[in-house]
Amino acid sequence: MIRLLAIFKNQYFWLSLILIMGLGVRLYKINAPIADWHSWRQADTAAVTRNFVKEGFNPFLPKYDDMSGVAEKPIPNPDRFRFVEFPVYNILVYPLFLLFGISDLFLRLVSALVSLGAGVFLFLIVRAFKGKFLGVLSTAIFTFLPFNIFFSRTTLPEPTLIFFSLGMIYFWIKFIEENHFKWWAVFFTSIAFLIKPWAIFFFLPLIYLGIQKPLKRQLKFMVLFLLAMIPFILWRLWILQQPEGIPASNWLINGDGIRFRPAFWWWIVQNRLGGEILGVTGFFLFFLGFLRRPEARNYFFHWWAFSMFLNIAIFASGNVRHNYYQTVLVPVLAVFVSMGVNFLINRSQELIPRLISVPLSLIFLGLTFYLTWVPVKEFYKINNPPIIQAGRMADQILPKDALVVAPYNGDTAFLYQTNRAGFATTVLPLVDLVAEYGVHYYISTSYDDKTNWVIRHFTVLKKSSEFVIADLTKIQHPLEGSDPEP
Repeated sequence: MIRLLAIFKNQYFWLSLILIMGLGVRLYKINAPIADWHSWRQADTAAVTRNFVKEGFNPFLPKYDDMSGVAEKPIPNPDRFRFVEFPVYNILVYPLFLLFGISDLFLRLVSALVSLGAGVFLFLIVRAFKGKFLGVLSTAIFTFLPFNIFFSRTTLPEPTLIFFSLGMIYFWIKFIEENHFKWWAVFFTSIAFLIKPWAIFFFLPLIYLGIQKPLKRQLKFMVLFLLAMIPFILWRLWILQQPEGIPASNWLINGDGIRFRPAFWWWIVQNRLGGEILGVTGFFLFFLGFLRRPEARNYFFHWWAFSMFLNIAIFASGNVRHNYYQTVLVPVLAVFVSMGVNFLINRSQELIPRLISVPLSLIFLGLTFYLTWVPVKEFYKINNPPIIQAGRMADQILPKDALVVAPYNGDTAFLYQTNRAGFATTVLPLVDLVAEYGVHYYISTSYDDKTNWVIRHFTVLKKSSEFVIADLTKIQHPLEGSDPEP
């Protein structure tokens, strides 16, 4: 009995339980095709890994499936370069593709595993400042928030970014406080910034810690950080040689002028924080934790939260338009929610008795998970099942090296399902796409004017109520005349 009680008091027992259960909930629809929420961005990332297998492994020249011009000044991208993040996530998945074959399952599984690893780092960080209980509780909240569960089993680079960013924070804390693990800190910093420069918003609270140390430690900290930036700088200089592969990004800052306007606050505060991520009850717990003065006046987590607000404010349009941008907020949000729960359990006796505050904290926490699950469960739905059916049929009947047009309003999720390279929109007349780029096939799930025109003029290979596949090299009726291309 005593041994059993000792197990229940063991922090690593609870951490292990959280990780096991966390993996379990991430297996929900783990084998779903990449056609759910934000499938366009997921497809772009997944295509890079698939093309490592199909076309050869070269992480310095990552390629996806789309040949469209997506740069700041759109120019054709016939080589299909994909210069966004250095493909760290894709490199992690690549061995599984080689060993077991290409499958979206492995892409999702790697994301789930690195997300659980991020939870371990969060536990270590919070324990260092707040103790074991809050370390375990923060990790549990981070692991089981429905918003984080969904996005931590997508094929986005964000779970990997968060893993390396939290590892960066942990190892820098060990260096700043104890002068240990400096090379681990450099390594995790280099990888985090290679994935996305958004890692800077995880680094800013470390400056708060660093400036409190002796000048010698500060200088060493600065030199090591600059050393860690060398791979990032080299990568950025390298990708500038292929500007056609760098997607437009200036609009992320404030492209539509929404920053701090009423709509900005509605989207970020009400829709995202108060709806999808924390809910009303979670937001309340967050503020309970945030407004309390920290012990020993250590404002590390407050600086972390402020840094994340800077992220939202600077990249206002990007954060409003894409909710997956807010995944980087989840770790620090989980910390303050856990502080709010801890306050109700242990510190609120001056306001209400524990007989009320303890059940209240559990009710609020339970409602946080439930209320956020309601909107998040919609993310798992397949937005347009016919693109999967059409893609599978195209993969069966078309040559492996065929170039296709799979129009889907520029969304590459449909193109990804075909397992072929080509265009996700008809950027030029079809005749020009055939002549200039060697496109041979047209695949559509919409019987719009363009598709009906294709059916009238070209040989149809497959046709159903859901989709049509046509051969653009076999003309059935002359293209000139009274029936021009829409």
